[in-house]
Amino acid sequence: MPALAVAPLERDVRVISLIGVAHGASHYYQLAFVTMLLIVREKAGLSFTDVGLLGAIYYTVSGICQTAAGFAVDRFGARPILAGGLALAAIGLALTALADSFLTFAAISVVGAIGNCVFHPADFAVLNSSVNQRRLGRAYSIHGLGGSLGWAAAPVIYFLDDMVGRTGAALIGATPGLVLAVLVWSQRRYLVDHRAEVRAAAVEGAKTGTGLFLQTSILLCFAYFVLIAVNTVGIQQMAVPAWVEMFGVTERYAALCLIVFMVGSAAGMLAGGFFADSVKRHDLVASGGLLAAAALTVPIATLAVTPAFLLPLLALAGFAGGATNPSRDMIVRNATPPGASGKVFGFVYSGLDVGSLVGPPLFGYLMDLHLPAAIFWIAVALYVINAGMVLTIRQATVPRTVAAE
Repeated sequence: MPALAVAPLERDVRVISLIGVAHGASHYYQLAFVTMLLIVREKAGLSFTDVGLLGAIYYTVSGICQTAAGFAVDRFGARPILAGGLALAAIGLALTALADSFLTFAAISVVGAIGNCVFHPADFAVLNSSVNQRRLGRAYSIHGLGGSLGWAAAPVIYFLDDMVGRTGAALIGATPGLVLAVLVWSQRRYLVDHRAEVRAAAVEGAKTGTGLFLQTSILLCFAYFVLIAVNTVGIQQMAVPAWVEMFGVTERYAALCLIVFMVGSAAGMLAGGFFADSVKRHDLVASGGLLAAAALTVPIATLAVTPAFLLPLLALAGFAGGATNPSRDMIVRNATPPGASGKVFGFVYSGLDVGSLVGPPLFGYLMDLHLPAAIFWIAVALYVINAGMVLTIRQATVPRTVAAE
């Protein structure tokens, strides 16, 4: 039975749930790989610097390959590419049970990264073609929430290592990805093939080749994601020691502050999905949320708050930033020419990998200079720059010429 013959709400719920879990698996395997490195670090003779280098290899390969994965999605379809990515990510974790040197772990990181690179282009190609347009904002919010929950699930590897040892932890940890790969592969009935738009785009003469990456709106979307990742990943990794130095709080209290910030962001993603489905000016929602996050970050940068007030302030700042995510994804969708979902989302989201490589070293350098407040002044500046950027993206976007998926 064709996917469109299935009741729309039933199809949307199935697709959104499956893609949300698949995105969670991608984040889970990102962090689970690093967790396994830390577990075996001493036995394998790895230093903390080695672990950092292996993580850099992972994200570099993922970033480079993500655009290529987008072309593969548009050529072969999102469903088989997503199933293959899930399987490779899982196999990468399973192989850590056998590795015993930097070189073997480096080879495994490449395998895992190739699996990881497919998720954004494949996920968004499926969502854009399979989900009713009126529910896309909520679909994007569940997609983002799935990623956050995937990160939260990864520390289970520590407990598995305690219970069944390194090999058992790696093999059990790999199982969900393999199961999901089979499930995604089998869902032809629900996962609509977005390549129908490629044919429509050819009829309309829409640009779907490599030249589309030179469009101003697409380049601005890429830059937006780079700056967002510099902010997000840099704060995730350096905020705890920064708050300890700035406010004289304990490391545990600073960690609680980071958890509150991330929970606030997750709540914002859910609320932002409803905003994205209710408004037409997604650029105003995104820019407004970013400016609100900037304003809420200023008191932290100026040390104008007490440690006790950090918690509610960070919850609000996280909520404001997280609420922009679904509208942000709608902006990218609206900037995407028909038939190019895989390519554009692959290219644009590779900006996250670029930003993830830039942010931590930059913020770490500021910490070495004992300038923790500078981290949050940079965060304020990046929020403001991105608020202006999303307004510019809308002005530069060429209207879609084919009906929405």
